[in-house]
This record gives sequence, structure tokens and C-alpha cells, in this order.
Amino acid sequence: MVVSDVSTRLAAAVRAARSAVGRGSLPAAVQTVPGDGARWPAVLLDPARAVVPFMGREQELDELGRWADTDAPVRLRLVVAPAGFGKTRLASEFGDRLADGGWTVVPVPIGREVATVRARPQGDVLFVIDDAATRLGLGATLDVLARPARGRTRVLLLARVAGEWLRRLRWGSTLWAQLEPGDATQTALDLPLSHDLPDAAVLEAALAAFAGHLGVQDPGPGVVPAQEPDRGNRVVDLHAAAALAALAATGVPVPADEPSPVRGLLTAAADSWVRSAREAGLELSRDEVQDVVAAACLLGVDDAAGARDVLRRVVPGVPARVGARWLLGLPAVVAELGPSPAGPDRLGDLLLTDRLGRSVSLVGSCTWGLSRKSALRVVRVARRLEVELSEVPAATALAGELLRRATDSSGDDPRTLRAAFLLKRRAVVDASVDDVHRGGRLVEVARDAVGRAEALVDLGTALRDVARVTESLDVLDAGVEAWRRIAAGDPDRYRTALVSAINAMGSARWRAGHTQAALAAHREALDLVRAAPERDRSWCEAEMARVLISLNVVQNDAGTLQEEDDTFAELLPILRNLVERDPRQWAVFLTTALSNRSVTLTESRPQQAVPVALEAVELSRRMMLEAPQRHRNELGFALTNLANAYAALGRDREAVAPLTEAAAVRRELVRENPATHTWTLAYTLASLGAVKSRLGDLDEAVSLEREAVLLRRRLAREHPARYRRMLAASLSNLAVTHSRAGEPEEALPLEQEAVAIRRGLAEEGQPGEEHLAHSLSNLGVLYAELGRAADAVAPTKEAVERLRRLAGEDPGRFEPALANALLNLGAALIDAGRLQEGVEPTTEAVRLRRELSRRSPDVHLPGLAAALTNLVSVYLDLGMTDPAADHAQEVVAVRRRLVDGSYAHEQDLLRALDLQARVRRSGPVEGRAIR
Repeated sequence: MVVSDVSTRLAAAVRAARSAVGRGSLPAAVQTVPGDGARWPAVLLDPARAVVPFMGREQELDELGRWADTDAPVRLRLVVAPAGFGKTRLASEFGDRLADGGWTVVPVPIGREVATVRARPQGDVLFVIDDAATRLGLGATLDVLARPARGRTRVLLLARVAGEWLRRLRWGSTLWAQLEPGDATQTALDLPLSHDLPDAAVLEAALAAFAGHLGVQDPGPGVVPAQEPDRGNRVVDLHAAAALAALAATGVPVPADEPSPVRGLLTAAADSWVRSAREAGLELSRDEVQDVVAAACLLGVDDAAGARDVLRRVVPGVPARVGARWLLGLPAVVAELGPSPAGPDRLGDLLLTDRLGRSVSLVGSCTWGLSRKSALRVVRVARRLEVELSEVPAATALAGELLRRATDSSGDDPRTLRAAFLLKRRAVVDASVDDVHRGGRLVEVARDAVGRAEALVDLGTALRDVARVTESLDVLDAGVEAWRRIAAGDPDRYRTALVSAINAMGSARWRAGHTQAALAAHREALDLVRAAPERDRSWCEAEMARVLISLNVVQNDAGTLQEEDDTFAELLPILRNLVERDPRQWAVFLTTALSNRSVTLTESRPQQAVPVALEAVELSRRMMLEAPQRHRNELGFALTNLANAYAALGRDREAVAPLTEAAAVRRELVRENPATHTWTLAYTLASLGAVKSRLGDLDEAVSLEREAVLLRRRLAREHPARYRRMLAASLSNLAVTHSRAGEPEEALPLEQEAVAIRRGLAEEGQPGEEHLAHSLSNLGVLYAELGRAADAVAPTKEAVERLRRLAGEDPGRFEPALANALLNLGAALIDAGRLQEGVEPTTEAVRLRRELSRRSPDVHLPGLAAALTNLVSVYLDLGMTDPAADHAQEVVAVRRRLVDGSYAHEQDLLRALDLQARVRRSGPVEGRAIR
């Protein structure tokens, strides 16, 4: 901390000195604009000024009208959408309509929430709470609404995303016990504005409005650069494009090379700030002016003291009184955290990222010695950047740095630390090492039982996500017990908190390799959420989705497939409903659930897996367009699982491209966070190596699979219960590839180690008996390849016994593996000279393969040809020429069906024809049996 503080002070001092010395003579002033209306380009987008007519949200207005027009005493509605989608303007229009009908509309100012609601006027009242996520006292505000009032009360909450802040309102306010089902609802604004309103019409209307406002002739929509319809245009993007065209018509210099209309408008706004600084007599360069405005967006300039503080940090030496008067004189737009001189938040966030994201010293100057109030504001801004600008790589890094500095400056202020968790979006796995540090401090400074319970679960979840699983178990156990004590006094109020804590504990147990304990926790959480009263359905639906996702993963691990099917059938409609209500919040959960489902289907019903995996990939790519840094992990999973689904159907060539892309994504993630992503890289490398091995790219396959073995061996040393099974899979895959390369001596110790690990897991009662059977069968093949025919019989016979039992319980899943094991057992007996004994398993393998190939010829015809070939061989050796001839003809027919122009299949056909010729000559067949 001391080193960090000193470094920050030094960086700020050096920057200040360079700024003061290097200011020198100023470049030529920006040309004077022709009219006063065009003086401040940024305010053209201010929703409060309503320069552009309202349009395209009639459906949403009608829905809000129906929501308000009931007899319920109190109702709430949350509207979520990213910045620039029109939430504030929609609320303003809706308020005007209600006011025309006799309602009183009360905007709730920041910092005056409780007082404003307490002063509720008589009659029907609509409270509008914009940027609800940042209102840390929202729970107390809603408590006031629980009191009886004369008239109906409606509360319209507006937010960018329904994150942790919303979930914790359930136990942070007493209002919910009074509400009936449907009294608290949530919806999302979507693009386009309306299905019958194209972007061109929005642009045309906005351009006409801006031209009229600026007093120039409408230049027509032909002057507006074409937008990108495939990516979906925010309302703010369309309005910015129109504003630039209208400004150009007034003579204002408009940049032609900016990548987006909003950035172009930001450049024009910067010109206006520079011009006003010159008029005020301030000797500031263009960069300095932009830095000052960016710092004002970060720290706020509500009064002269705040303006002087910003100037002192960024451009020390500038006359404080003159500078403050200039900065406060810039026209401000009401933004999330108060007046903003940069315009709406979308512009301010981009300016912040551009200026602070490229200057460590400016970050240091702005965040050194923050008051608790300023530190809390910086946390709010940082979390907003994560939500709104995660598609900009610099924004994510800047947000993390601002969070670190703000929480360090805040000392032990629980409000600031708590805000760092409250303002997060809910995600599957997204905690960082910084979250662990903040969580630990919050546990220490929590002031009440609820705050401590929240902090314990936050800390335990963060420890789990950064792979400190053993520590997370202890912390989460304590968190669950804390919530049990609290919930005992008011079960309905604290139900969702307890459910979330138990679910987090179950996930940590699963990561620690305690599958049965994890199942017990998730089932308890599910029972609790199902017991909730109907009025809590909107809260419990979200918690149920998270519990069902976790339970589905553990059920797959435990091998309880029917239960897994039932769980997913219950989960999917809930998730789709949640995505409709809040797509940015829940799309990642839907993607994860679909990706996990494709894994299950790949193992049991591969024909059904590909469509599910393709939807997961499509959703991941859509999320990557909005936030490429945040959603790389989901894309890596979806691509890997899609490739595995292709491979299960014998479509190995189609699997190569998604696996190659996934490996590149995951190598990047491992460089950034090895503790979290090493196992996912090993997972993808193992899949890619297996595919390359089957395609005959053996050198590359060995390299990939060796890397996977090394990664998993290290992971298994650290967390044996979690990663031993994965290590065994990689060992077995590498052994198979060495065998294909003609190196059985290299393969044998690898497969023996895999058998030992898998046998140990089976003896512990862990699922995965089929994997042990596969390794035993492979071990028999290796003994045969090494000329140890007698040693090959025992492991292959054990493999058949295990798989026969499994196939009896689930034929669709295990019959292909049983057919392989029977073929290997027959071959082992033939090689050992026990010809008569070899007939029965080989004949059974043929029968199974015939049935399987009728259902999936592409997958099972090669196996049928191999089994038939072995059967021909043993019949010849036994002198049974007639059945040998019949089956030889069938081998040729099958091999002809498989010929696709590849060298391998052509050689297989030639060998089949040679076998048929030998049968006709009734000569013995030379060589080992096929496996």
C-alpha cells in the first residue's frame, strides 16, 4: 500500500510538472461557430431536452399503461436496457401521459430518495427512479412505500442491467410481503424501436428535428453515413449520426474518420470545450481540456469545490477561480450520477475510456487521496464501464484499475466495498483476485448480521471462482450457516439469500470433487425455492434457474441421466423467459446451459447434440459482438462442445476448425488468468488431440495430448479429487495415439496409469465405470500389439463384463462401446490361439454393429466392417469356408459404401478384396485380428 501510494503521488506530480512546462504557445483556436444553437453539440442528445420527437415505443407505452391502470395500491416495474436505448425518454413520455390522466409524476433525485417518497403527494402518484442500480438506499426507499397511502402508487425503476443490486432488494426491503403476484414486474427494451420502424425513418426524423433546432435547412438523409443494421443500432447511435449531419450543415467542423457517430459527436463536443476554454482565457491544450472533462465525469463537479479539485488534479497551476467558473459553465446533461459536462453517459464513458485508458498518470492523478464519497462514485463509474463498454478492451482494464484504487482509498468504508459487489452483473463465473481481496475486507468491516452473511458468500464465491476451492468451502459453510440463522426468523424474506448461498456451496463442493455432497446441496436449494410463496415467483424464478444450472452439471457428473433430462426440461423455458426480460443479464446463463446440455447429449444421444451446441455457439458469438473480452470463456466452451458433438457423429474434419478457434481463445485466457482457465485449455487441447489422432495427424496429436497431460497432471496434484478423472482421459487418449503411430511401448505405461486411476475412482464409488472399461479394452489391444496375447485376454474380458452390465441399463448409450470391447475380446482370443472361443464375442460384435449401422451408418459402418473381417478370419482358420465367403462378400460391400476418395478408405477396400480372394482360395488369413 505504501509503495502504491507513493507511486501514485509521483506519477501525478510528474504529469503535473510536464503539463505545466509543456503547455507553451497554443495552437490556433477552433473556428467560431455560426450560431449559438450549435455551440454545444453534446447537449443535442440530452433526453431531457427532447429535441427529437418520441417515436417507436408505442408497444412499451401501452404495456406500461396497462401496468399502471389497476386497483393495486402499489406496483413496481423495472425497465432494463443498455445506455442509449431510450429508457429515460420512454419514462418521460409515459409520465406525460399519466399526468394528462390526473396522476402526479415525481422524478426521484439522487441522494434524496427516502425524503422524496416520504413527501408523497395525495392521489395517484408515479415515482420515476432512473439509474436504479446506483441507488444504494433503494431498499429503505421501498420500505417507505410499504406504508398505506391515499391513492395508487406506481414506481418505475430504470436500470442498465438487473444485477446483484436487484436480487438483494428482496431481503433489503420489507415491501415485497405486501405485493401480490404480478405487482413487481420486469421488462427489457429491445432493438429495433419497433418492427415497422426502420432505422432510416428514425434517422430522417432526427435529422429534421436537429436541423430545425439549429435553424438550418434539412440536408436530407442522404448525407448521413450508412449504419450497421446487422449489429443493431442504439437510438443514441442513430441520433448522433443525425446530429453530426445537422451540425455539418451549420458549418461546424465534423470529423469524417471516427469509427462511430457517437465518437464523432464527442470530437465535435471537444472542439466546443476547447473554444470555451480559450474564451475564458485559459491556456489549455486540447488534450488538457479533454482530460479535465473526463476527470469531471469520473469525480463529479456539483459545485465550485468539486471543480477546483478536478482542475488541481489534472492541470495544476491553472487559475482556480477562472477554471472552476469555466468548468461549471459547460452545459451539463443530467446523467447517472448527476450533471455531466460531457453529455449523456454514453459520451462520457467513451471519453473516460479514451483519456484515462491511455494514461496511467492521469488515472493516478484522478484517484489519489479520494474522499469516501468520491471513492464510492468511482466504484459506480467503474462498474458502469464494465457493463456498458466491455466491447472496448481498454474499458475493462480501466474499470479494474479504478475499482482497485477506489476501494484502496475508501479504507474500511463498507458502503464502497459493498457497492463493488452490488453493482456487478450476475454471471456464471467472473470473480477476480481483486474480488477476493475486497470480499475479505468486507467480511472484516461488516456492521450487521445481514451484511456479514452477504460478505461471506461474496468472498466464498470469489475464492471458488479463482480456484481456491478448499478455502472457499470453509467460507461458504460459514456463510450458509449465517443465512440459516437469519432466515429462521423470516423465511420468506431471506429465502433467496439462503438459496443462493447453498447453491454457491454446492458448486464449490463439486469443484472440490465432492459430487454427492454437491448434489445434496443443490437439491436442498431447489426444495427451498420451490417452497416459496407465489408472490415471490419473479424473485425465485431467477434463483431457480441458477440452481437448476448447477444441479444439471453435477447430475451429468454423477451419471444420473434421467434426472439430468428432467432438470434441463424444467430449466430451459425458465431461462428463455429470463433472457426475454433481461437479455444481457441472462443470455450467458442460457448459453452455458445449452453448452452443458450438448455435452450430455454427445455422450448419450449424439444425433441431438449438434443443434443444441450450434445454438450455444450462435449465442456466444452474439454476446462477443457486444462484449468480446467478457464472453470469450463462453465461446471457448461452446466451440469445444460443438466440435465434440461433431466428433461423436464421426464428423472429425468438421470438428477441427471450432477446436482450433477454441484453443486460441483459451490460450489467451490462460495468459490472463491461469488459475481459472488452465483446466479449460486442457479440455480443448485433449479434444483437439483426439480428433487429430483419428484423422491421422499423429505428430500434432501427440504434441497436443502431451500438453494436455502435463496441464492435467499439475492440476491433479493440486486438486486430485477434481482432476484425476480428466488426467486419466488424457493419458488414455495419448496412449491410443502412440498405438496408432506404431509405438505400443510408449503407450503401455500411459494406459496402465489410466487404468489404475480409473479403477481407484470406481472403488471410491465415483461415476465413470464406462471409462474404466474403455481403458481396460485399450490395455488388451496394447498387450496384443506387443505380442503378449495371453495378457490381452483378461483386461478385455473385464471390459466386456462391465460394459455388458452398463448396456443392460442404458443400451442406447453403451452398446457402441460394448461392440468395440467384444471385437477386442474376440481378437485377443484369436491371437491367443483360442479360435473357437473367439467366435462368440466376434459374432455378437457383428450383430450389434449391424443394428447400430442401420440407425447411424456413418458412425458404425467402419466398426461393422472390422467385426466382419475378424469373423471371416476365424471362420477360415476353423475351416468354415461357407460362412467365411458370405461374410467376406459383406465386408467388400460395406467397404465400397465407405469409399469417399480418401486414401485410407481405398486401402481398406483393397484389403477387403484381398480377403475375399483368400476366402475363395480357402487359404488361411495372415496377420493379427483387427481391433
